Amino acid sequence: MHQTEQPDNSNSIVEAVKVLMLRNGVSERQQSRKLAEILNLSYSQAHRKLNGGVDWTINQLRIVAENFGEDLSAIGLGGDDAEDSVAYRATVSLGQERTEYPCLVWVGEQLGVNAKVDFVALRDGDVWNVVEAAHCPEKGLRFRVNKLELVVKQPAAPTIAIIDDEQGFADNLCEYLNDSGFQAFAFYNPVSLERAMEERTFDGYIVDWILGERTAEELIRKIRKSTSQDIPVYLLTGEVITGRVDESEAARVIKQFGVQWKEKPIRMATFAAELQKTLGA
Repeated sequence: MHQTEQPDNSNSIVEAVKVLMLRNGVSERQQSRKLAEILNLSYSQAHRKLNGGVDWTINQLRIVAENFGEDLSAIGLGGDDAEDSVAYRATVSLGQERTEYPCLVWVGEQLGVNAKVDFVALRDGDVWNVVEAAHCPEKGLRFRVNKLELVVKQPAAPTIAIIDDEQGFADNLCEYLNDSGFQAFAFYNPVSLERAMEERTFDGYIVDWILGERTAEELIRKIRKSTSQDIPVYLLTGEVITGRVDESEAARVIKQFGVQWKEKPIRMATFAAELQKTLGA
């Protein structure tokens, strides 16, 4: 296969890349940012790759693996025996009450019924479960557990949508919020944000009041129709001093839709702290 040929962009490839980064110390909420850094992509491009929205090339997969000192076998593309060296997300059942915990499991060869092991890995399609050998069901395929790591799940980071037609500002604010424990996404026009809103919900919105030649009133109306009134919406502007902003119009929108007003330039540290307090992050 030529190095720029696209592999099958299945969920298993995406999942393997996520697991590769996870076991190399990159938490889930930092993976899009790390991938953007490794492949020289924008944050949004990296995020789409990690959610199956953009195909991978063999060369990109190799670059990611080598960045962490591994090779393509780490993501299941290294040869016939690659599966033995791949970590899979799984659940492991432990204790008398068989409590389930998320884990990473490195799977070895298929085992016979009488194999003397402590744990066995069971596969149901793409789903892996690890159980103590004593509690293993009699029927079904079982595999050797070469290595097992428990995964400590972190609380999901609040998601923030930022829309500003000044791309540099949107990207800088997005980066700052991501470094402050949020999962932020930058948009540069109402259409792109509206499309994103059809696929997911956000925990907060940061909206520039002047977008092109229009105000953001209609966009705010759509946000409020699609979300709870409790979700914070911040209106930003740096145009008061220029006279482009009609303060009475802005005041009406603030009152009607329950949004908060911030003038640029904002102080990012205090703004992030306010968001954290509002969202309980």
